[in-house]
Amino acid sequence: MYGDEAYLIERARENIVDALLPQLGELNCASYDADQTPPAEVITACNTLPCMAQRRVVLVKRVHHYSQSDLQAFIPYLRSPSPTTALIFIAEKVPAEFIKEVKDGAFQLKHPSQREIPSWIHTIAREMGKEIAPDAVGYIQEAIGGDLQGLRNELAKVSMYIGDKRRIEIKDVEGVVSEVRVTAIFELTKAIGERHLKRAFRVLGKIWESGEHPLKILGMISRQFRHLLMTKEILTKGEETAEVKKLLGITNPYYLKELSAQAKGFSQGALQRAMVTLWETDLHLKRSSLSNRLLLEELILQLSRP
Repeated sequence: MYGDEAYLIERARENIVDALLPQLGELNCASYDADQTPPAEVITACNTLPCMAQRRVVLVKRVHHYSQSDLQAFIPYLRSPSPTTALIFIAEKVPAEFIKEVKDGAFQLKHPSQREIPSWIHTIAREMGKEIAPDAVGYIQEAIGGDLQGLRNELAKVSMYIGDKRRIEIKDVEGVVSEVRVTAIFELTKAIGERHLKRAFRVLGKIWESGEHPLKILGMISRQFRHLLMTKEILTKGEETAEVKKLLGITNPYYLKELSAQAKGFSQGALQRAMVTLWETDLHLKRSSLSNRLLLEELILQLSRP
């Protein structure tokens, strides 16, 4: 399994292991980390017979940390695997050549579209034994975005907060959700659009001090600029905000109004260049030794250029 949606990957992992190991699961499930386990050790585990059961599971996490040669070392085993072992790889991404080797055994699990998020929020809430009001769904989607794991974490907090109460209302979400509010991101992108660097840096500092992870901050900024670009493209074609509402699946009238107003502060070319800059910043945050806050401040400078 590979992809960028941790919630779906964990959900799939649990379902697969439960299906394969209905009994004596702990005895017959071996878990490894690619950072710490060479391929030879994993293959040896795969060739070990299960204990008092028909099958065993060998799970390897963070497989994207294996080198190309490491992955190649698994090919002989994959072509002639042990009939009593289910080998499960979990990775953020996998080379296309390796996917060809596993054929039908490769499943990509990625973030759902914005239109699908409300349905997932209801599903996750039901799994926790709760119902959730429509306006609460809209609020948490706009506050968290499309990260299902983040949505699950926040819904878990809300579920604990309301205790035995069956229905989650918007006041419950507002009182518990700890992520940076949509208004802070709006304030930041508005300052960028108006080329008001002092205010933009002040808002970035406020977001930073809230304790958000740098990649989470970048993700929120990226989501906002994607929405701005899509809104700009729609308005440029002469369409109305109703089309923006339909395409992005947004119901909050304030959010729609602000998107339309802010989109006018950027050219379509500037927004397209912004997406490239955001992608480059993502790489730098993951690989560079520079200060994460410095990289985010540099991002603000680049996005604010005329």
